Amino acid sequence: MSNDISKLLLEQFKKIGVNQDLEGNLIEFLEETDRFTDVRNFLERSIEVFLAWEQNPQESMAVMSKWNPSMAQYQVLSMNMKPEQLAVMWKGKDWPKIWGNEWIEFQKNHPMVIPGTDEAQKPMNKRKSEKDFEEIKKNMEDSRNFVREIKFKDIIYDNYDQTEFDGWPIISPMYSRFLPAKIAVITLADMMRDRKSPLIDFEEFKINAYDIAEEVAAKLIKYETANKIKRSHKKSTGLPKPYDKEFDMTDDQSIKELRYKNKYFGKVTKRTETATHLDGLLSSLGLVKVFSDGFSKHAKITLTENGKNFYLLNNPVFGGKLDQSLSKEESMFLTTKCILQRPLQLKINKKITKLVSETEHGKSPDMTGDLDKICVESIEEFFKENPDEPNKIRIENDIIAKSERMNTENERIRKHLKDNKDTLDSKEKIKLRKRLKQTPIEAMRSAVMGRLTELGVVEWEINSNSRSEYKIANKELADSLMNIKIN
Repeated sequence: MSNDISKLLLEQFKKIGVNQDLEGNLIEFLEETDRFTDVRNFLERSIEVFLAWEQNPQESMAVMSKWNPSMAQYQVLSMNMKPEQLAVMWKGKDWPKIWGNEWIEFQKNHPMVIPGTDEAQKPMNKRKSEKDFEEIKKNMEDSRNFVREIKFKDIIYDNYDQTEFDGWPIISPMYSRFLPAKIAVITLADMMRDRKSPLIDFEEFKINAYDIAEEVAAKLIKYETANKIKRSHKKSTGLPKPYDKEFDMTDDQSIKELRYKNKYFGKVTKRTETATHLDGLLSSLGLVKVFSDGFSKHAKITLTENGKNFYLLNNPVFGGKLDQSLSKEESMFLTTKCILQRPLQLKINKKITKLVSETEHGKSPDMTGDLDKICVESIEEFFKENPDEPNKIRIENDIIAKSERMNTENERIRKHLKDNKDTLDSKEKIKLRKRLKQTPIEAMRSAVMGRLTELGVVEWEINSNSRSEYKIANKELADSLMNIKIN
């Protein structure tokens, strides 16, 4: 597909507000494939297949069989269907025979990853070991000595460019806590010591970091259960849910693990035909840098100078203290060095901390409305101060406007529930309540308050009416946050 068509397609996507990640994937796919004559052909086929799947799933395979399969598609189907079934599906065509040597080479170069073999077994082998956390603790001093000697600002990787964070000025609500970031830099440093190299395979790092995060989660959950720790005080929030290591991982668990790794530890994403970015909590905090050719599977990861300094700070969990996820020094570092790199997030944190400090504890038993307003006001103020912010339209559309639309619908549902409380039966009420959705602003506020609680800036309590109450927990840290100047 030509560059002119790609540009036209990009313009169309922007007009209808296609998600940016999806936009990049579509452009990349349509540029590389020769399976469609033009964009219209792609859209018509996509609609036909999806419509069949939604209206009559049993007939969807028949619809898909109207077109020749790719080798990758045929390979996946062959995992669950016999050759004779596949031949019937494509009206007698024997595709492996038609493809000949190309099919043989494809299978060699693209082996299917199935449970119990090769790549699929790597995460499982790591999960079955429960001693990696203790090994990291045992080797901590050696790892620190190794990392101290490295000048990370000078680290490069031949023939690979550094893949940068996309400059999104907010820490995504998906990242509900910072402890996973500490676990990640500790894991990365330990791998550097073990490999005697500051550059580590990105995918292998994510496998190891997830394993350690899972082990830490298991220890924290056990402690919290034994000590009946309240939800608002749990330190395991934001860590992966440990699974029974005696059983093979299910498909659903594998998907959740992959999402977690990409979300917290990072993923190289091609957003447009030329731009490649590094997503994830670690990159948004400026703790790591990744060198890649545009794909995660070929990438190398290392620490930044900020990542090194954050790593060298003592952590209570790795010191055996399970009632505190971050030390005061770590909290101060994250507040004054890392969050500072996300200017809109810093503005939101400052204004929320100021509101909590000025509100008498218990006087406002449910501050959520005021906190949501602070988030909106912070965004609007930020854009007035930064009219050329490149993410302005996306934030206005995906956060502000979307929240307004969802609030309107949520209010309509609440009013219907209130006006008909005596006539609606319990099933109808449950069904309506399920239609109430968290808005992007509410998700942002929830994540901010969770992270400020973890940092020790605020203290979070859930009162007898199941409402959240907040007060300043550490005045020194709160003052430091409120006094940071935004560049």
